[in-house]
Formats: sequence, C-alpha cells, structure tokens
Amino acid sequence: MDPLTHAISGAALARAFPKSRLPRTHTLFLILLTMAPDADIVLRFFSETLYLQHHRGLTHSLLMLPLWGWLVFSLSSKQIKLNPAIPWMIGLALLMHIGLDLITTFGTMILAPFSDWRASLDLLFIIDPLFTVCMLVPLLAGFIWTQQKRKLGVLSLILMFSYLGLVYSNQQQAIDLARKEHPGAMAYNALPLAFSPFNWQLIAIYPDHYARASVNLKPEFTGTRPLFEETFVTGLISTRMSGPHDIYWQQLPAMHTVKQLKGLPGTAFYAWFARYPVLLKQNDAVIVFGDLAFGGGAPGVSSSFQLHIDLNSDIQASAAKGSVDDAINSQARAWLIWRGDRRSELTLTSAPFNWLSQE
Repeated sequence: MDPLTHAISGAALARAFPKSRLPRTHTLFLILLTMAPDADIVLRFFSETLYLQHHRGLTHSLLMLPLWGWLVFSLSSKQIKLNPAIPWMIGLALLMHIGLDLITTFGTMILAPFSDWRASLDLLFIIDPLFTVCMLVPLLAGFIWTQQKRKLGVLSLILMFSYLGLVYSNQQQAIDLARKEHPGAMAYNALPLAFSPFNWQLIAIYPDHYARASVNLKPEFTGTRPLFEETFVTGLISTRMSGPHDIYWQQLPAMHTVKQLKGLPGTAFYAWFARYPVLLKQNDAVIVFGDLAFGGGAPGVSSSFQLHIDLNSDIQASAAKGSVDDAINSQARAWLIWRGDRRSELTLTSAPFNWLSQE
C-alpha cells in the first residue's frame, strides 16, 4: 500500500482508540510508525535485487512484530513512554501496516524469517484512491467538528472495513465468473485492477497454462478512471476490458512448461517472486517471462517485473566441451525489467531463500 494511505491509517488509529485525546507529538509518532516497516527501502542503496528479496520481509513479519514493538517502545522518548496507551498503540500501528500490505497483490512474508511464503489477500490494487478517501474524509471532518474527533476516527476505520467488505464481495463474484467460464480448471483467483473496486483480472489455473481476462463487474461505474489520460488507464488495466457478459479470455503458457529452464540465471528467483509466471516470448535470442499479477500478457498493458533472458546465439564453440544446454546456460544473461527502461541484472541460479528448504 502507498505511504499516504499508511499515514492516514495511523492518524485514524490515533483518533479512534485512546480514551483521551493524544498530544500532537504522540499522534505524529503513530503516523510515522505506521509507515516505518517500509524502511526496508534502504536496501535499494545496496542492490535493487536485494531489496526485492527482502521487501515486506522481516519488517512486515507477524512473528517479528513483538520484537519491533519492544524496540520502538524502548527507543521512544520518556514523555511517550509515560502514556499507558502507547504500548498498545505501537502494536496496533505496526499491525495496521502489515494488514494494509497484506490486502494488496504484491505479497507479504508474514512468517519471516522462518518462511519465504508471500501471503496476499488480493483485495486492493497497490494504490486505491477511493479506499484512501474513505479513511481521509472523516479525519478532515474532525478539524471542523473538533469535539467529535474520536467518533470520526472510529467512522474512518468503519468506512475502511466497509470498503474492504465491498471489494471482498466483488472478488468472490469475479471468481465465480472464472469458475463458470472455465469449469475444468484446477484453481481460480481474481486480482484487483486499478481505478474501480469493480475492475478485476480473472485467472483460471491449468496444469500447463493460465487463462486470464480483465472484467468490469459494473461497466456503468467508472471510478477514478475519468481523472486520467486514457493511455495511462489502458496501460494499467487493459485495452480489452470486458463486461461480465462478454468476457475476452487469453491463454498464456506457464513458465514451468519451457524446456531447458533449469540453470538459466534469474529463473529460480523469478519462480519464487512471481505469483503467476507466464511465457511471453521465446526464440533463439531471448526468452521473456511476465507475471499476471503485474500485468504480464494483458493486451495493451505496460507490465512490471518482466524477466528477460538474453541467449547468446553463438553457442556451438562453447558446446564443444559440453552439452548445448550447458553452453546456453553459461552464456545467458538475465534482466529483471521493473518498468520501461529500468532493469536489474539477475545472476542467481537458485531461489533467494533456498536455505529454508534445506535439511
């Protein structure tokens, strides 16, 4: 979730829960604390790949939450420590941050350091202005009706959970559509798309491929779409957004169906990182994978986090002392394309946390 929404959630907590109004410095302390777990962004100064491996890891772990809470309290000022509500508010602020990240599609390692599983409830797009406004409006109203600040803080949280209830209902409706259209699939999911709580990506999972579609459950509701350029909109959701009664489906081969995948740089990392990795392109010079969770394969979408593997076509000389596959693997270079021209080279040939599975 974006930093602004995290900060607003901290303000809502500060207003809603303490029986007596907190001093402004304590409120600011809680607002900053709800943003604090994203301090792992400092890892990008060392390596962007390192950042991706550990973002939403230890700082977002439910198992580590008591330790972080104790550490924050220990380093707090004497004035803050004297407030009996602060220990509870510290825990709630950190838990709120984890919860808001958990409802997006990126994935959060809530069991780190003992598991690299990236949990996700897939309820909200990474930035949802409507969700943010639901929390923000009651807080702004508190500057007018100052005697009702606590009630308005409670209202802010009520509206937040009500919105989540709406998107959960929409998600189940979207999954039912996928199940109806693809009754033979092994599993189903629906991922949130931008601009409206009614925009969803339907996914039907088969042994060797994925079927996907972009659907607006309520075509008459445009959400925040009119506020943006149409090219920007379609670059995030799709040029083939369908209504619930005329769904346009695509079939994309799963990453694991590609032959000679093992040993190529970056593939083990990508298999761990990507939620729904698919093959987008393959020839003698390059192999390109995308992730459905980040727009991979969707028509017109400028997808994020693609894996480009550049293959050296002049492999015969290298193959003289070994197999052709080994020659390809030794000369290949892998690039994680964040978005547009931004890229990071991936040199690992194993998963980032492979030690977790070693006995």
